[in-house]
Amino acid sequence: MNVVITGSTKGIGLGMAREFLQRGHDVMVSSRTPQAVDQVVADLREEWPERNVAGRVCDVADYGQVQNLWDRAAEILGSVDIWVNNAGVETGADLFYRQSRDSIAATVNTNLTGLMYCNQVAIRGMYRQGGGKIFNMEGFGSNGMIRPRVSVYGTTKCAVRYLTKALAAELQGSPVKVCYLSPGIVITDLLVPPPDQRGAGWEQSKQILNLLADTVETVTPFLVEGMLQVREGGAAVRWLTPRKIVARKLQSYFRKRDVFTPLGL
Repeated sequence: MNVVITGSTKGIGLGMAREFLQRGHDVMVSSRTPQAVDQVVADLREEWPERNVAGRVCDVADYGQVQNLWDRAAEILGSVDIWVNNAGVETGADLFYRQSRDSIAATVNTNLTGLMYCNQVAIRGMYRQGGGKIFNMEGFGSNGMIRPRVSVYGTTKCAVRYLTKALAAELQGSPVKVCYLSPGIVITDLLVPPPDQRGAGWEQSKQILNLLADTVETVTPFLVEGMLQVREGGAAVRWLTPRKIVARKLQSYFRKRDVFTPLGL
């Protein structure tokens, strides 16, 4: 299969790109930074010289760049069988009334407006080619949970679930499938602040993360395998299920998890 992943020069996006390549599929990576795209493409081509690896600079909040990403992917890969909307930012981790207009706009433009642009471009392209699967990345707030200081990010992720449900309903019976993708809580730079930015509540947050969080290397094989298996629109590939959360809480009474020490964090 041919796969496009937005926001895929680091973290979960890059981990998914590696997993697709490992399984014999071709991939186009993208991000807003030209140097990052060039470096990742070079690294992946060196590691998988037999695969078709391409890259394109894309700010998902720019409709023209999203369309260009699709056009280049279709040209280089031949088609786009799976499109993964992974790009996301959290630019204002503070109380809402303290956040600047710029940080609010940046989060909404990438996480929500950009998501809409990507879905529209991918749906139109997949209709033209005869079908395909789109996966929208959930995050904190998708299930309605609320936490202070992530009001804007959480609002955009709550909207991801609504948009995905609406698009799956609109496309029911068509060859284009829109689905949910949820990695749970993954240790990336989006989640873990630099040491000089860790406030008084960091140790408490760290305890919760040690209970529920996972590494990119743990989660991405599950996500990729799930995406390859999906056949129906509206399907969900979710790593951290309620049953898994309960199991980890019970296990914590006997054995403490530590996801930070092996990562040197």
